[in-house]
Amino acid sequence: METLTRSGSAIELLYKIEQLSKQAARGLPQRLDIKEAWSGIGFRIGSVNLVAPLTQVNELIHYPKLTLVPGTKKWVKGIANIRGTLLPIMDLQGFLGKTSVSVSAKTRVMVIKHGDLAVGLVVDEVLGLTHFSEENQVTAVAQFDESLRNFIQGAFHQDGVETLIFSMHALAGHPDFFKVAV
Repeated sequence: METLTRSGSAIELLYKIEQLSKQAARGLPQRLDIKEAWSGIGFRIGSVNLVAPLTQVNELIHYPKLTLVPGTKKWVKGIANIRGTLLPIMDLQGFLGKTSVSVSAKTRVMVIKHGDLAVGLVVDEVLGLTHFSEENQVTAVAQFDESLRNFIQGAFHQDGVETLIFSMHALAGHPDFFKVAV
């Protein structure tokens, strides 16, 4: 009988602890509607700020030492040895028919892949990882440089700024992009 009394009081004690815990507990977090975010890599060529979908940029590197390749168009900067892999380096601004990028401390190379081929694109500056709310995406874009027309796939309007979406896939699929011989 003494065992029952002890277990009875143990059960009562556990019940009291449970009640006190429930009273002191903060509520469970409420489920909030999470909005989808679009992520991309912001970059600049000349005075134009662009963003490329995060899934279309494989790597960002500093401007490497290059070996020039004779007989190529002037927007082909050369070949770089990146961790044992030869990577063609092309000036994106030069390809678009503009003045070539002036190499500075901010100059970066964005590595993209097209099929089995990887290519490095020289840009004036990489602005970093950028997130946009999907609801801020627009398809009607304000006026922009005609040389970008084949590569712009919409824009985002956020905080009063329009950022153009640059498609690396459209660039790599452009018929002139791999015609590098003069």
